Amino acid sequence: MPANRGTRSRRTPQPRPSARVTEPTAPGAAGTREWTEADWSHFLTERFSLPIEVSFGRSRSAPVQARAFEAAEGQQGWQLRLHKLFATAPEEVRDALAKWLRAGRRARKAGPILDEWIHTEIASLPRRTAKVAITPEGEVHDLERLALPLIVGEFANDFRPRGPHDRPQITWGRRARSKSRRSLRLGSFEPESRIVRIHPVLDQRAVPEWFVAFVLKHELLHSVMPSYRDAAGRWVHHGPEFRVREAGWLEYRAALRWERQNLPRLIRSARLGTELRVRADDLVLPRELSNQRASVRQHELPF
Repeated sequence: MPANRGTRSRRTPQPRPSARVTEPTAPGAAGTREWTEADWSHFLTERFSLPIEVSFGRSRSAPVQARAFEAAEGQQGWQLRLHKLFATAPEEVRDALAKWLRAGRRARKAGPILDEWIHTEIASLPRRTAKVAITPEGEVHDLERLALPLIVGEFANDFRPRGPHDRPQITWGRRARSKSRRSLRLGSFEPESRIVRIHPVLDQRAVPEWFVAFVLKHELLHSVMPSYRDAAGRWVHHGPEFRVREAGWLEYRAALRWERQNLPRLIRSARLGTELRVRADDLVLPRELSNQRASVRQHELPF
């Protein structure tokens, strides 16, 4: 479940830094050679008249990621991570990316151009064959145990044998320090591999079990209600049906409240690698959940 604060990705557009746009004068604009990270950095820096540092990555779920940083003399800039595919992006796509970074959802023509190109190019990539280590058991919270009551309860008619969808694999994400000071993605679902990943910063005593279950529940919902394109060709990741179903969960308001109150602590913990201090409020079960069952026995599973 993304909890974005000042970070942008092509999946979830966020507010941009103010910038004056100038005409691009980038190296490598002519011809068909691949653009390097330096080419992209030069192009966007001149386009926006502010420092933009570009690096290439291989994330298929978030092929465009950006966050603000403070450059020399207090000037604000961007650190932009693009999928390696952008090395061969045509001029139209380069221009669309620049316009989208500047205007976000208001870039009504640029957004669909960028979405279509990203979707087509990523779909053409070979399927990943590398095995992924699945580790649902954490130091404090066991994701598999938390998933069991959801699988036989809330999602009983979604996953086989009674429902149409294969159950995704569930694991903790890679334990590495975050670089972001303003945002934290608490969970994710990868459609291609059907893997739900939960950020390991939640695997702490100070993070209530019921909140970890809520984040897990949100990502399981993504696995049964996938993203789609609207009439204008834009990707929709949390559509009306998704939001209605999520808002109907008993713990919904309590979870949003806990996240809002504790997100700065989580960001700091993920960035510094420090453990959260357990507070009395962390151990209190919300009134909405006090009468719910905490777990189910293994033999109750329908498969």
